[in-house]
Amino acid sequence: MNPRKVLCGLLLCIVFVLIPSNLYAQATTDNSSVTAQLNDAKTMVAKIKKDAVKVESYALTSGLSWQTHSAVLAKIKNDVNELQENMRGLQSHRTVASPWQQEAIDRITGFANDLATSMNATIDRLSKSKSRPTAPPYPEYLKANTRIASDLADEIDATIDYAQNKMKLDSLGQQLDSSAK
Repeated sequence: MNPRKVLCGLLLCIVFVLIPSNLYAQATTDNSSVTAQLNDAKTMVAKIKKDAVKVESYALTSGLSWQTHSAVLAKIKNDVNELQENMRGLQSHRTVASPWQQEAIDRITGFANDLATSMNATIDRLSKSKSRPTAPPYPEYLKANTRIASDLADEIDATIDYAQNKMKLDSLGQQLDSSAK
């Protein structure tokens, strides 16, 4: 066998194995930009949840006009659009995030997309029943928005808590390792 061919074949194998793994290597440390964007999302979702609860309570009051409902829904929709922009930022950092952050981004983005879809359906429903903003099924749409916003807030809180606890655990592990040496 020709030694030159063997060497070329070996080099090609190394190139095909090492280069792709270096190009697509996942981050093993947490990305601080992802953490910052999650904290921003937490603030946005808190506003959305508060307003969703408010407009849901409007469905229990028969004296409020559809314009009152519409004004709050427009505010929520603007906040949801801002949240979607934040989600696009999170997605753009996904490839440089740690594996657990990537999973969290996927879960949180899913909830945010569900919320946007639900908000659009709620606004459509209100425009179809302007004269009766408290008539079914409109209140169910409002309940769905509140539930999704609450689930999203819980998911973000759990992710931020996990990040903080993981950081503490990593720090304690490093202290333990250094004291063992």
